[in-house]
Amino acid sequence: MTPDSRQSVMVLGAGPAGLTAAYRLARGGLRVTVLTPSARIGEHVRRESDPPTCILGCHGATWALLHALGVRPDQPAFAETQLEFLLPSGRLVRYPRTRFPTPIQQLLTIGRFSGLRAAERWKLLSWLEQLWEGSVELPADLEQRTAEGWLDSLSHGPSSRQSVWAPLARWLTGNDLQHLSADAFVTALKPVFLSHAADSRIWIPKQAWDRAFVQPVTEALTQAQATVRAGTRVVRFEYHDDRIIGLRVNDGTSLQADWYVAALPPRGLTGLLPERWLSRYAYFQQIVDLETLSSTVLQVRTEESMTSPRHILMGAGPFHWIACKPSQFDRGLVATVTMPPDPAVTEPIQRVSALLRSLNLLQPDRHITGFRQEDGAHAWLALPPGTKVRRPLQRSPIRNLLLAGAWTDTGWPANLESAIVSGERCAEIILQHGDLPH
Repeated sequence: MTPDSRQSVMVLGAGPAGLTAAYRLARGGLRVTVLTPSARIGEHVRRESDPPTCILGCHGATWALLHALGVRPDQPAFAETQLEFLLPSGRLVRYPRTRFPTPIQQLLTIGRFSGLRAAERWKLLSWLEQLWEGSVELPADLEQRTAEGWLDSLSHGPSSRQSVWAPLARWLTGNDLQHLSADAFVTALKPVFLSHAADSRIWIPKQAWDRAFVQPVTEALTQAQATVRAGTRVVRFEYHDDRIIGLRVNDGTSLQADWYVAALPPRGLTGLLPERWLSRYAYFQQIVDLETLSSTVLQVRTEESMTSPRHILMGAGPFHWIACKPSQFDRGLVATVTMPPDPAVTEPIQRVSALLRSLNLLQPDRHITGFRQEDGAHAWLALPPGTKVRRPLQRSPIRNLLLAGAWTDTGWPANLESAIVSGERCAEIILQHGDLPH
């Protein structure tokens, strides 16, 4: 038998980052092995109501990958919706939509958005115009300031912060304004609201993320003769000097490859690293300092008929936002509601029912037919001032170790787009690098 001389890659983790890297590398002709502690790939995204709740038009890497998998937004698998805000007063306002180019788009969207007072709208538009003309610049110290403090300097008072800016911060980054860095907030806002009109479009997957992404990737890996080892947990890295020589896994065996892509959360990665690397390299020391913010996800089904999806951000109450869509099976309502972990929030079913009724999404004579609560179901990267320099690049100081994950340095908040960008970058480094340096 002729030995396989192709470069080999071990991918640790089967989330969006790991699967993206594995898919690109397998398509590039490398020998790929994916390790996941779950019983099967995509274990936590196989239900209709699971994340992602939406994909934005500005998520270019996500759409490029979906296109490669044969999935497009104009197919029946996706439906477009508008962003809505539920104000503390109970009033529901939509963010306007337009197809005009920038900067006319901002005039016809921000200028008509009734969630902000008229004076604040025109002050914001005037400031944006000055930015476009170059007469003013963004402050150089945004990474040292909180988003709340920066908005206050722009004369956005408590009312607009609670009604609009705080919900946007939580939706885009998972962070509250008082803790989020101003730089991270601006970075999250710009591609959605200050770019092309198509970038602000919101697409809701009609089917489970498993069918749109996990299943096509798994099939592609099978066709490329990649190996998937489900139920395999990495215990530690085996190393020599500054190079990984193998992985010790939970059954006691050791696995070897030329390259290793760690698509793991920060704590999962640092627990595998030798103490020598943690103490020697600032690259790894900074990862230890990263923190995550968990959220509780409530997933609801009702028999209430629904024809088009809704995406609503909330400025008051225990919930951050709600994403609703028609069920792919019976056109009943399927809703995903997020909130911070809070033991003081009791009777969540009753609270969600009350929310749906206040939004006219559930009639008084109808009830919730399915409910699931998952505490800590999603972990956002905390982005306080000073975090930007701690997010690691994909290439580590270890010659054959790359890092992938939404939390790495991609220029995006720790979202789906960030995860896919990181996986793409890891694959590109390996494919362009060729043989490992000696």
